[in-house]
Amino acid sequence: MENNGLSQGERFFQEIRTATFRKEEYQYIHTGIIDETGDTWTTTELDEANVFQVYNQYRTRHGIPFPDEIAGLRKHYGLSSAKMSQILGFGINQYRMYEDGEVPSISNARTIIAAKEKVIFMAFVEASKADLTESEYIRIKNKVESADGDFVLHGRPSELTGYRSLSYVKIESIVQKIVQSMGATFVTKMNKLMFYIDFISYKRHGYGITGLSYRALQFGPVPVDWAKIYSSLPCVEMEEFVYTSGQSGIQLKSSADCKENDLDDRESSIVEYVCGLFKDMNAGEISKISHSEKAWLDNQASHAEISYQNAFSLNF
Repeated sequence: MENNGLSQGERFFQEIRTATFRKEEYQYIHTGIIDETGDTWTTTELDEANVFQVYNQYRTRHGIPFPDEIAGLRKHYGLSSAKMSQILGFGINQYRMYEDGEVPSISNARTIIAAKEKVIFMAFVEASKADLTESEYIRIKNKVESADGDFVLHGRPSELTGYRSLSYVKIESIVQKIVQSMGATFVTKMNKLMFYIDFISYKRHGYGITGLSYRALQFGPVPVDWAKIYSSLPCVEMEEFVYTSGQSGIQLKSSADCKENDLDDRESSIVEYVCGLFKDMNAGEISKISHSEKAWLDNQASHAEISYQNAFSLNF
């Protein structure tokens, strides 16, 4: 495991534990720190990764939306979290807290799910009309009416997607950031960088970033449908590069006129960390390293998709 922030004699440890959440028991991989005297503790970051493993299982069992779904719904209608709370009948700061990771009650979760349908959300707006000023009501109604149909996710978050829905915007932002750091990057190297970025994010915080799923193939972990995904990014160019030997490969480049970054500070720091690890390595060297990962070793024979729980066994 990485040794970030540890003092001499300290090391990380992992063990399977059981936690109770809302009267239900869930197993998770607990990560903590132990020193040479045997004392153990965690950090805020480790606590987050530990507890979100439990939350993720609870959400999956009860069909409760994940934070990026909840945030995406609000953005779909172009409203603030405070207005979403007001319209849906939640506490004043409740919607923002759900976006930040608090788990909704089952009843509130079903309200959020219902609000994905534009006609139903408009009914919520009409029902809250008496609580809004006339100008607020008109502004909100216009925003909802201009929304592009119902809110639809690119896939349901699961253990195979890092409990994120597929985000082309996040993928594009990561590719651009990598290209800015390393220059034009071959897809074989990009695929391994994306794997480490997503899985290190899950290891540290309990969630991936992109919503990509990965399959264990011959040269290491590879995003499912990577060619289709990269080719659909408007600010990323795929170009064939031919060596003097006659061999060729596909490079990814960033369009000069596209500078938008949809990553938050935490996500950006993970991308920078991974770029720092592998900046001076070529695709073959990174593939060799990925072949030592349990995530690849346990799945490569059947070319299976890789569970993000394997993040806790990463070498980094």
